[in-house]
Amino acid sequence: MTLRNLIDSNRREYGRLYDLLNFAGPEQIATANDERNELLQWLDKHARFGYADTKVDCNELSPGCRRCGDGDWSCLFINGHCNGRCFYCPTSQDDNGPPVTNGLAFSGPDDYAAYVAALGFSGVSISGGEPLLTLELTLSYLSAVRKRCGNDVHLWLYTNGTLLTTDICNRLRDAGLNEIRFDIGAVRYHLKKLRLAVGIIPTVTVEIPAVPEDEELLKLKMVEMAEAGVNHLNLHQMRLTPYNFGPLTERGYTFIHGEKVTVLESELCALRSVRFALEHGIRLPVNYCSFPYKRRFQHAAARRRAAQTVCASGEVVTEPGYLRTLSTTGVSYHEAAILQNPSYRFPFEKIVLETGRALYLERRPLAPEIELSVAELVSLTEGHPPERIARFERIESGLAGYF
Repeated sequence: MTLRNLIDSNRREYGRLYDLLNFAGPEQIATANDERNELLQWLDKHARFGYADTKVDCNELSPGCRRCGDGDWSCLFINGHCNGRCFYCPTSQDDNGPPVTNGLAFSGPDDYAAYVAALGFSGVSISGGEPLLTLELTLSYLSAVRKRCGNDVHLWLYTNGTLLTTDICNRLRDAGLNEIRFDIGAVRYHLKKLRLAVGIIPTVTVEIPAVPEDEELLKLKMVEMAEAGVNHLNLHQMRLTPYNFGPLTERGYTFIHGEKVTVLESELCALRSVRFALEHGIRLPVNYCSFPYKRRFQHAAARRRAAQTVCASGEVVTEPGYLRTLSTTGVSYHEAAILQNPSYRFPFEKIVLETGRALYLERRPLAPEIELSVAELVSLTEGHPPERIARFERIESGLAGYF
């Protein structure tokens, strides 16, 4: 997608509000690029980049992050309500629907566990909303997946921790939970509730957006987290949505274009924080999970899982998860999707889970056949796709450019 197309897409998402956004100007972009380049050069010598250089530091990722990176993760949104009031939250938290994952609704835990088993996921997370608002429902889904899939599946849960008690920690563990992730930004970085999970849940992770104005506080808290027994710290890049538009613009952030609008200061804060932890020898692995990582790898994983299920003889599933079909004159690409109801616009196959629940695999053509020269066809089969089809063959590398 061209820069012009990205800008036009962002303008459509925000409508008239778009003109209120403080986008980085040429001087800010140049300064930010200089700082980021210096940070990346230092990190290249002291950290490990992974996933096409969209994630750093990958030396000690949590078990859940490894499942995510491998494309073997299903995230179930158990509810759509939260008792927190985080200014950076990207969604409205007013959904009264059933548990959902990738557009598939599951009204019962056995159906979801059968889906996890049928698709071969090795990682499952429970998110929300706030999963502890519907504790019994959350426990039922955790228990069902553990019972159906055994110990081969890593189970984790996202929470702000405000409702957590020692008894709930024990019940979560007994239901099979392997990892618990706290958004301590919801409680002004206090660790009181988090400490309840240490020693009960095997892996305790903190996962928060990198909030620029909290950078110095975060540095202090890194030491406290390490001393408290936190195993991992994941930092995310803040992004703008129509829901958090007001709170983020009120804080005077500088925005940058991309596949979605993100906060410039947030990325720089995250990279500085990773460097700080390494420079000071803090015994807490810190990982920066950029928006390009989420956009490119998580979307590719969903496409790839569906594509592998319907891949026919002679077809290839590419790195971004598209189905590639070669002919003597060119190449065509399809995208596969798992749906709860077919659209009837494209060919589909029916999948029946062991519980009797039906799902549908649909094949959608991405474009008419693309003509290639003999030399281009040979180059493609040798793993060197022509630039004009590279986006179908390779996941783009590196962090997003600033513009």
